[in-house]
Amino acid sequence: MDYYAPYRKALSQSQMEVNAVWLRNYLQNRGWSLNAIAAALGNWESECTLNPNRPQRADFPSSSGGGFGLPQWTPWKKKYGAWCQGQGIQIQNNDYNPAGRFEPQIEYHDYECKYGFNGKATWYNNKGYHYKWDAWKTSLDSPDVLATAYYWQYERSRANDPGSRPQNALRWYQYLSGQPFTPISGGWYTPSPGIQRGFTIGNLRFLYIWILLMILSRR
Repeated sequence: MDYYAPYRKALSQSQMEVNAVWLRNYLQNRGWSLNAIAAALGNWESECTLNPNRPQRADFPSSSGGGFGLPQWTPWKKKYGAWCQGQGIQIQNNDYNPAGRFEPQIEYHDYECKYGFNGKATWYNNKGYHYKWDAWKTSLDSPDVLATAYYWQYERSRANDPGSRPQNALRWYQYLSGQPFTPISGGWYTPSPGIQRGFTIGNLRFLYIWILLMILSRR
């Protein structure tokens, strides 16, 4: 299934629904519970309208400030941007932006929540919520509770208030509960204007080169 990722644009409700289904299929196949998926969607909707290619600032990527990505990592360049550079993932200001894809963002998100950033934890106990990251991803607690926990344990925006995120989570849970589950186990996807698509020969060539460089760098 395809998903939408137009550069710097807010997604419509129908586009968000397409992306929500894709994320549900991808994340559930990685072991996430539907409850946790809905909770994450409730937060990401508030951050970027489920558009992984929506930077906060118009001067992206020349500026190192502002947020980018599903949870709007801030400052994006020191966090997700540095990780992309290490992985050989290009960062562009267009619909084809390789960094503006769900797959690498989910990989980085999982990495940061496990290992932190710059020697400090980014997922930690806060405001009475004390989920471990792996336990949160598989939790069957109510989506609104998990959405609030995600906000305080990870997101912690300047608003200092989860706002509509818990309600968003319950709405996404209800919507996704009525959608069929089609596992997505794919790796890297090649973007096309506005909407992401599946594997291509060029993308496989890129993956081969990346693996080769990783092997050589360890010698």
